[in-house]
Amino acid sequence: MIDLVWNFPLFAEQGAEWQGYLRRAVDGLRVEDARELRPTFRGADAGLRERAARWLGVEAERAWMVCGGHHGTLVALLAAELGGKTIAVEEITYTAILEQGKMLGAKLVGCAFDGEGLLPEALRAACEAEKVSAVFLMPSVHNPLGIVAGLERRKAIVEVAREFDLVIIEDDAYGFMAPDAAPNYAVLAPERTFYVRGLSKSYAPATRTGFIIVPQRFVGVMEHVIKNTTTGTSLVHNAAALALIEDGTLDRVMAAKLEEGARRNEMARALLGGAAAPGPRCAWHLWLSLPEGLTAAAAQKMCLERDVMVSGAGGFTAPGVEVPRALRIGMGGEVEREKIADGVRIVAGVIGL
Repeated sequence: MIDLVWNFPLFAEQGAEWQGYLRRAVDGLRVEDARELRPTFRGADAGLRERAARWLGVEAERAWMVCGGHHGTLVALLAAELGGKTIAVEEITYTAILEQGKMLGAKLVGCAFDGEGLLPEALRAACEAEKVSAVFLMPSVHNPLGIVAGLERRKAIVEVAREFDLVIIEDDAYGFMAPDAAPNYAVLAPERTFYVRGLSKSYAPATRTGFIIVPQRFVGVMEHVIKNTTTGTSLVHNAAALALIEDGTLDRVMAAKLEEGARRNEMARALLGGAAAPGPRCAWHLWLSLPEGLTAAAAQKMCLERDVMVSGAGGFTAPGVEVPRALRIGMGGEVEREKIADGVRIVAGVIGL
């Protein structure tokens, strides 16, 4: 079975490398200090948060460590008390926000988008039609669409968010794949943006460490939210993650992933032609349009019958929106590039290319 579902890049040597960081973090524990055995939300991670804040470029009180990106978006939803409220999303958006919104009883409103993501006029129309409390965005290498929003588009979204007092939740899981992207929403609208950045894509999911920048007005509830979702994060994992950030390893790995991503992206586009939507040259996933008469579910099934796993558009479609004829092709599920190429060739055959 060839895996074209996962879109996080991994290298064969990363397992041993991460093991080394974990070992050093465990050895660095102060076993005589009982605070390091207590839940981190009570302050055991204060020093780590200060280091994280320096890396993120914000004040320490606004920087928190979470258990990866998914936990970060959930923390944002809970901190902003968005359960049962209305959240604007693109008509095609990340699966996690669809699932988390449903879990919390939130109403998700799909808004039209173009090649730069959410249309400001669509967001404004949604806000004029009903009370919208927040908007979820992935402006830098959107998952699954792969698109990147320019600076003027981001400013226009901020204008609408301020007009209607929306909370902004930005998931920046893939931003490193577009190093020249415009500033994030935490820079453009710090007073209302929860900025979430994990290490699953830029390094590896095994880190189980993520970061969230919080608007000042929500700082006071963060300890409560983290306590009730995880009883604190992992001191050892966080220490290991910050070590690889601070010694330059993360930068080195990200640079290598950009190079390998460009190779895989170019290879896949050569095989898929115009069916693949435009996107960054280093992205590890592609949005693939299907021919007339072939649904996403049918294409996904046909690929599976040929031992290739892909992601159908249904899992990314907002409630009430017609599922488009499209697939997401992930290029991080296999360490070997040629195996990815074999899978893409099979997908190309399924859609008649």
